[in-house]
Amino acid sequence: MRLKLTLQYNGHPYGGWQYQSAKGTPVKPSVQGTVAEALNQLLVTHTLQPKELIAAGRTDAGVHAHGQVAHADIPDIFSNRPVHTFIDGLNRYLPLSIRCIAAEAVPLTFHARFSATARHYVYRLWAGRQMRPDLLHFVGHAPPLFGTELNLAAMQQAIASLPVDAPTDFSSLRDAECQSRNPICTLTHARFIQVGDQLHELELGADHFLHHMVRNLVGTLVQVGMNERDPDLRGLLAAHDRRQAGTTFAPDGLFLQHIAYLNL
Repeated sequence: MRLKLTLQYNGHPYGGWQYQSAKGTPVKPSVQGTVAEALNQLLVTHTLQPKELIAAGRTDAGVHAHGQVAHADIPDIFSNRPVHTFIDGLNRYLPLSIRCIAAEAVPLTFHARFSATARHYVYRLWAGRQMRPDLLHFVGHAPPLFGTELNLAAMQQAIASLPVDAPTDFSSLRDAECQSRNPICTLTHARFIQVGDQLHELELGADHFLHHMVRNLVGTLVQVGMNERDPDLRGLLAAHDRRQAGTTFAPDGLFLQHIAYLNL
């Protein structure tokens, strides 16, 4: 039986989605390992290895999720179990920083990562001089530089210059350690909006994303807002050179918002 789970989590306490063995060095727990252990406790099997819980996206340390999707194969004897027992049972064994919000049995052909048709991310950016305490670990911080407010019009112009619905080489925004064989991504939407007095959101959707692509774009966008860079990003993308983009911004404000699938 293949079980599909939809998960929400606060990424701050974790070293990212992917499980890593300590090897003598203390590491933060992984979301993958924590959920796998909870599933083992629920099923009373302890046979599921963390690597067998496969996610749509391997979020980095400190990155959050509102709609992460993962799948795992569990014994068929659980196929008649009501769905709500997986949701409630998992949440019983999970820490409050991780919640299972949906569960369903899916065909064996379903794959959380490879069956996905689109991924949607939101990056929340706080532009106030001082960090608001209740937003700590949940926003990236771009304080005014020398008393100058961010140029929001330029930032919106920069986002508008990104190609949407057109396959594009995003090598200029990919991390040097990115393992993706294909730097071509197709954006489905790109928006930069103000949602509060000093709170802004970058909303991005694409068929897939490269490692650190969103955070590198945010670092570039902040440079545009500080009038340090041309708001037209087409030349940056055409350069295919990571050195031309901004710094990798903090993971705190990044949320994996939604994973889209056909016929699911």
